[in-house]
Amino acid sequence: MQRVAALAGRPLRIALLTSSRFWRGSSSVFAALARGLADRGHTTTALAAYEPVATGFATQGVSVQTLPVAHTSLTAARALRRTLGELCADIILVDMARDIRHAAAASLGRSLAVVYCISTREPPRDLSTRIAFGRVRVTVFLTEEHARSTLAAAPFLRRAQHRVIHNGVDCRLFHPDEAAGRAFRERYDLPIGPLLVGVGALAPEKRWDLLLAAVALVAPPAPPLVLCGSGALEGALREQARRLGVNATFLGQVEAPTLVGAYNAATCVVDTCPDETFGLALAEAMACGRPVLAPASGGPVEVVGDAGVLAAPEDPRGFAAQLERLLADPGRRAGLGAAARRRAVERYSVGRMVRDYAELLESLG
Repeated sequence: MQRVAALAGRPLRIALLTSSRFWRGSSSVFAALARGLADRGHTTTALAAYEPVATGFATQGVSVQTLPVAHTSLTAARALRRTLGELCADIILVDMARDIRHAAAASLGRSLAVVYCISTREPPRDLSTRIAFGRVRVTVFLTEEHARSTLAAAPFLRRAQHRVIHNGVDCRLFHPDEAAGRAFRERYDLPIGPLLVGVGALAPEKRWDLLLAAVALVAPPAPPLVLCGSGALEGALREQARRLGVNATFLGQVEAPTLVGAYNAATCVVDTCPDETFGLALAEAMACGRPVLAPASGGPVEVVGDAGVLAAPEDPRGFAAQLERLLADPGRRAGLGAAARRRAVERYSVGRMVRDYAELLESLG
């Protein structure tokens, strides 16, 4: 893509820091943001604590460095400060609480704007992070509900400016594609018929245990389930699926083209996380024109709107009942899929996200 001149009058040097151990939705957002900002003429570099996450950035065409910032320490702060100096960074976007602490230490005595992109439901409350937060210029929330609930729970966050910027997905990449769906089924030897797909880190906060419990309650024959994502709970979830008799396939972390195929192969894309701050996988599935079923809590209420089905949170039996009704009604699924695609294109394009971030960052630079 042809680069354009930065709107601020000069190109900015922007670092994006994440100490996440696994590739998460926020990592995908940082990658898309890094590419989009680079296309506007800015220099962007991802900084990662773990090699698998660094590899994810590199695979998506983002310049990346691996730093020893997995834990809060003086060594980590020094390494980050040295790297930011070498990059001549103007702005650093941070992902997790420890990233705030590291960036705060690295910003002392220099002109460096710290932007906290909060992607968790629970805000940080520990004293060291609250002190470090004094160095944050802006906090970016993912939904209006996310901003309201988080600022109420952690009033100290009001010390910084805040903005609401929805996550964005590449609606040209994530689009309805029947051929990709068929190829995905063939590649993984999945049967013809109903298929459920879930996408996200296999981490405690995602509550995939609730999904497995719900699928186990679906009237037989329950459709097979494919989970795309990696994380520490894979072994426990595999054991739970075996114990409940759920036909679950665990694919691990997959690249974007495979993910497009997974969404398009799905009869329904499912998410049972009761505390989802946004639901990037839901937005990607919607862009692919797929019906989605998610909890009626947190970000999905705002993201999905009336273009999907919402179920009572943390209620596997109610989730199973909603799923059964959706699987039994192809006309409803088709209508929801079309509405989902329209909503994703109108509200959640990556171009809109990059533009909103660029306007914010260029005002700081």
